[in-house]
Amino acid sequence: MERIAWTDDLCTGNAWIDGDHRILVGLVNALCTAMARTQADGGMSAAMNDLIVYSKEHFGREEAEMKRIQYVASLAHASEHAKLIRQIVELKSVLDAGAKINVAAVSSFLCEWLCNHILTADMKLAGTLKTATPAD
Repeated sequence: MERIAWTDDLCTGNAWIDGDHRILVGLVNALCTAMARTQADGGMSAAMNDLIVYSKEHFGREEAEMKRIQYVASLAHASEHAKLIRQIVELKSVLDAGAKINVAAVSSFLCEWLCNHILTADMKLAGTLKTATPAD
């Protein structure tokens, strides 16, 4: 089962983004642990719900900053966020209906998505935020 190890290459240099990302990494890892245990208990559904709730909060903060600085890539970036949320919500619905999931595939997808998103889209956003006018 995949897990994400927090490494320096995941640091964007923006304190609040990096703090949020550390929490997201912890939530993805907690979900992977719950999925590795069993699909029979509510732990996986609860872990997935925690990931959904915090992801929405984090994405909301990023999107507010993108709007504030009139970030040129905001539509594409927000679209990535929305697509992931849709996928996780759909997956949770499948689980809540009692269906089985491919745990290894879900774990791999979430770990790869988060790392790739941080290393591409979020690095660009953090770089732009460094040169943007500070918030009031």
